[in-house]
Amino acid sequence: MKRFCYRCGALEPDAGPLIRGLCQRCFAEEFNLLRAPPKVGVVVCKRCGAYMLGKQWYTHTPGERIEGAIREAVLDQLRVIRLTKSGTQLLRPQEAREVEIAIEPDLKGELIKVRAQGKVHELQSQPKLEETNIKLSVNYRTCKTCSLKRAGYHEAILQVRGELSRDDLPKIRRALESLASEAGAREERDFIAEVKKQRGGLDFYVSSVQLARQMSSLLRDRFGASVSESAKLIGQTRDGRQRFKVTILARLK
Repeated sequence: MKRFCYRCGALEPDAGPLIRGLCQRCFAEEFNLLRAPPKVGVVVCKRCGAYMLGKQWYTHTPGERIEGAIREAVLDQLRVIRLTKSGTQLLRPQEAREVEIAIEPDLKGELIKVRAQGKVHELQSQPKLEETNIKLSVNYRTCKTCSLKRAGYHEAILQVRGELSRDDLPKIRRALESLASEAGAREERDFIAEVKKQRGGLDFYVSSVQLARQMSSLLRDRFGASVSESAKLIGQTRDGRQRFKVTILARLK
């Protein structure tokens, strides 16, 4: 006896192989490839473009800003449906790499267009193309790092001094700011809060002592600076630890 689709009656040799009693067309119509939330809310820092997932801030991909934040928020909530012999699996997009997913935020229309192509079941002869729209809500807030920057927070001052020409100062500043930018990509609390011009050099107000020391090491290794460090007690933390303000002097010859 020939097997047939219980929904449309198509015979398996013509419209199969059958999957869960359905022909290929009916199975594709019956089972979705994606499980998407009806609405996604995104919290974006209005100053730097960082975005929040859960309670954690993440830096955006350079050049993407809000669009990148929206894509990451959607991927965090989106699930790919996979039917197997053991049951239904809900996979994160990164766990279903054979499924192609395109996410197109429409800020004016307050919609996110999601397009996916892949197989729900391994017996499908052709990948399924599925499209869905998700409502978008964007809320702007200042992230913790930008709040600290705005307040001028710093734990160390790097003083760059010496007989410097007009060409030396911009070159040194670019090198130090580049290092700080790379450090900030790894650890969001690493940043230069402010740069002040002083007679005979520059003062860098740096968020962490560790970053200030990395910057002084760059000056020593690349520009031949001599480095000295001092610390001043400024108080205590809530847990009773002493707080120091560190000053590092890098003198170039």
